[in-house]
Amino acid sequence: MEFSILPKMTKNKTGKQHKSTLQSDNYPNAAIFQAMFEKHPDAVFTLSLEGKVDLFNASLLSIFGYSEKTIVSDFNHFFFHQEVQKSFELALNGEAQSIIELVKHKNGNEVNIGLTLVPFMNRDKEVLFIYGMAQDITGYVQHEQKIQNILNRLELAQSCGNIGSWDYDIEKDEIYWSNQLYIICGREIEEGYTPNIAEGLEYVHPADREKYLNYFNDIIENGAGNTLEYRLLRGDNTIRYVYERISVVKDPTGKPSRLICNTQDITDRKLAEKELLESKQRFEHIFDNLSPGIRSYDTVNDRITLVTAGIELILGYPTEMFYQKGSLEDLIHPEDKLHYSKSYAEVLKGKGFDIQYRVFHNNGDIIWVHDKTLPVLNDHGQVIRVDGIISNITEHKNYEDKIHQLAFYDNLTNLPNSILFNQKVEHLIGQAKPFTVLFLDLDRFRNINNTLGHEIGDIVLKQFCERVNNLLTGTFLFSRLGGDEFGLILWEYDESNYPELIAKKVIDHLSDPFLVREFELYVSASIGSSEFPTNGKTAVEVLKNTSSAVLRAKQNGKNSYHIYSPTLNISSFKTFELERDLRKSIVNDELVLHFQPRVDAQTGKLLGAEALVRWQHPVWGLVSPGEFIPIAEESGYINEISDWVFKEVCRSIDRWRKGNLQIVPISINITSQRFLKSDWVTLILSLLNKYKIEASLIEFEITETTLIEHEKEVEFAIQFLKELGIKIALDDFGTGYSSLAHISDFPIDTIKIDKSFTQLIKQDEKMDIIIISLIFMAKGMGMNLVAEGVETIEQLEFLKEQGCKEIQGYLFSEAVPEAEFQLFLKNIYLKSKIISDTPEQMERRAFSRIELFYPLSSQMTLTSFQGRKVKLGKTKVVIDSIGLGGLKFTSNMQLPVRPDVMYLFECTIMSNPIVLNGFIVWKTEIKDDFFEYGVEFSIDENERNHLLEILRRLSFELKQHAFASNCDFVHEDKFHYLKNVANGAR
Repeated sequence: MEFSILPKMTKNKTGKQHKSTLQSDNYPNAAIFQAMFEKHPDAVFTLSLEGKVDLFNASLLSIFGYSEKTIVSDFNHFFFHQEVQKSFELALNGEAQSIIELVKHKNGNEVNIGLTLVPFMNRDKEVLFIYGMAQDITGYVQHEQKIQNILNRLELAQSCGNIGSWDYDIEKDEIYWSNQLYIICGREIEEGYTPNIAEGLEYVHPADREKYLNYFNDIIENGAGNTLEYRLLRGDNTIRYVYERISVVKDPTGKPSRLICNTQDITDRKLAEKELLESKQRFEHIFDNLSPGIRSYDTVNDRITLVTAGIELILGYPTEMFYQKGSLEDLIHPEDKLHYSKSYAEVLKGKGFDIQYRVFHNNGDIIWVHDKTLPVLNDHGQVIRVDGIISNITEHKNYEDKIHQLAFYDNLTNLPNSILFNQKVEHLIGQAKPFTVLFLDLDRFRNINNTLGHEIGDIVLKQFCERVNNLLTGTFLFSRLGGDEFGLILWEYDESNYPELIAKKVIDHLSDPFLVREFELYVSASIGSSEFPTNGKTAVEVLKNTSSAVLRAKQNGKNSYHIYSPTLNISSFKTFELERDLRKSIVNDELVLHFQPRVDAQTGKLLGAEALVRWQHPVWGLVSPGEFIPIAEESGYINEISDWVFKEVCRSIDRWRKGNLQIVPISINITSQRFLKSDWVTLILSLLNKYKIEASLIEFEITETTLIEHEKEVEFAIQFLKELGIKIALDDFGTGYSSLAHISDFPIDTIKIDKSFTQLIKQDEKMDIIIISLIFMAKGMGMNLVAEGVETIEQLEFLKEQGCKEIQGYLFSEAVPEAEFQLFLKNIYLKSKIISDTPEQMERRAFSRIELFYPLSSQMTLTSFQGRKVKLGKTKVVIDSIGLGGLKFTSNMQLPVRPDVMYLFECTIMSNPIVLNGFIVWKTEIKDDFFEYGVEFSIDENERNHLLEILRRLSFELKQHAFASNCDFVHEDKFHYLKNVANGAR
């Protein structure tokens, strides 16, 4: 009978019976079938000889998704595909079959079935029925497909990258090759080929086998992977270069069990490298035998990639040195570095350069090189490399220089000749740049040539040129125009090299004799000057006017100059005079000490004083330190002045002590130049001991700049002074940009607030806050604080309210001579003063004055100096009062009170231009660096009558209003106005 196992073993519902399969002793028992296969995860079934399903378990329904009825009735329809039919027929012939077939599940999905058909036969080998087993292997098939896809991609990657691989089983001594490895080794792909290591070594080039075997054994012995490049020798005797990377796989005990290797065919790369190396060697051979030097810089990787032997040949340094960045640049002459840097910056922007510059050779010589450097750009226009060729052009430059020297320079003096001189004049005119031409004509020089010979005359000319060159600074061209005539062009000049100052210096330096062999010769010069564009618009006009000026100088008695320089004002002229005379000041006993008191803000008691040096100039009168100290610092004479001041202070204290006067501490300004000199220590100790001065009576004032710029040296010096007992004050605090934290690092006793702060008290709220903060800070740090430049009661009251204990300024006293200061030492207490005209000044006036509510702006110049006429530029001053006999004006310059120094004043009153001449008869210092002057006019009767009419109209107008119309009145604070004038703001 036929059975089904769902839901229980039943008879086949077809009702058909087959003789060969329904024998009870030969057909499977349903109960046994149920017991054996009902719970089996795979589908188990029986097939009749006609291919009908008889018995089956539940898994068969699950695999296909069909009902029992459909399985029984239509099994052949959905299951017996062509391959299954073939396998079934073979099974009927007694051969067991196992296939994989793709069938459709009831839900439409395709299912991979692993089907096994086993024939059941009797003793006569007759097939009675077929046992079938079906398994859903869809997941397995998909996994295998993925693996195959990965293998395919790996083979493709290996093929594209020309990379083969092998897997070596150490224990079995078998190597599995990838397909690409067969190709690399030149062997036909052979399925199942697993050579041992000895067979594999046959493909290694004989010359590399020992190296490879050592490499291979080290990997196994050390259990660590490694890489190697070597050669393969293929069956056709061709050589392939390979790069191999081996990884180690270890068993659970840590022992290497397998080696996995990637082998890349790098033959093309190696051949390219070889070709590139040979090409490089060829080019290096060419480059290294070229005289020019070549270098290449990789901008992307920031490294120098090529330096040829020519560089070493040119510069004398080893080639290797120039692979360091900046090595060539370090050898460039300082005067050419900026030009080179600018040019190289353009190269990095994509623009080449072709320049010449000087470099230092290894032997110390300066040589000229020609440098042509070009950028290499990528497709995006970015610089990726810079290539340069450098040639030694020293010989060529020397030849050019010789030609240039012969063409444009005087053979005797090596000065530019007239050709170069005239070219420079034309060039400056073309640039519309103001300049001054001076002609220097040696007086009676022909006498030297005629009497002593041209050889002596030539030596004198050389010495003359040397003297003049030593006087010149700034931008100039000094030329020999011919014979005993010389030309000098000056442009972009300042106070130190104004044309008139240069002319004066030349004449002064010619007063010393020329010593030539046994002769002592005196030479003088006549100098003429003209200025472009003031004295001429063309080169012809300028040079013609200069020649005329020389003639006028000769007519004035030779050894003189005739110069026009409207840019030279009184201040510049005075600076020149002071610079010339400064070194004689100590020798001629012209320096004097003045003392400015420092007083208690509350009581006015004298607490100390600041020693200030003054220069009693024989012509300019009393000169303040602000005018000559900068000159002394620049000329190097400041140390002698500093020593003189300290010595005089010690002598003064000694005199006061012997005179039984009250002695107060004296502060002395010390410049950084003197402060940092090693011998000043000896001087201090010697003078303190000589005059038996207590160190506590001395205070040194140093500036913030000295503190900041020389920190270490200052710290040591201050420590030494403190050990002696000398106090330290920080002068002009607030002007040097030092921080409070920085100052706290130094043992400073006193801080002096600069007068630029105190003068703005009650005028600038922010400044008031700063001063309050400084006072508070000084108290907190245990420092004494001195407010400098106190000039008004309002300033004093503010400082007293804020607790400032010590002040210094004109309100109590300006700096006074020692004799006057001794009176303060006797009285101890000082009273504040109000500045006004003294009775002597009022009585001196022969004419009444108009006191101006607003001062007049006036242009002043010097017309005669000690009987010598001068022509200078103009300087602004302010007129405070004016009358028929003279005027009173204020200036920030110290001027001489002498009848042989004449001034000219220009101003506008009531639309009338006024020009008045006069000389200064009195002077008063009204505050720091500001002076009032009384002028007596030197005018004739007609000029006085004209002035009278104008002053009458002015007086009438001022009675009606505070100021008259059409006058050059200054409506701001006059001191502020004059400061702006000095700073170039007016």
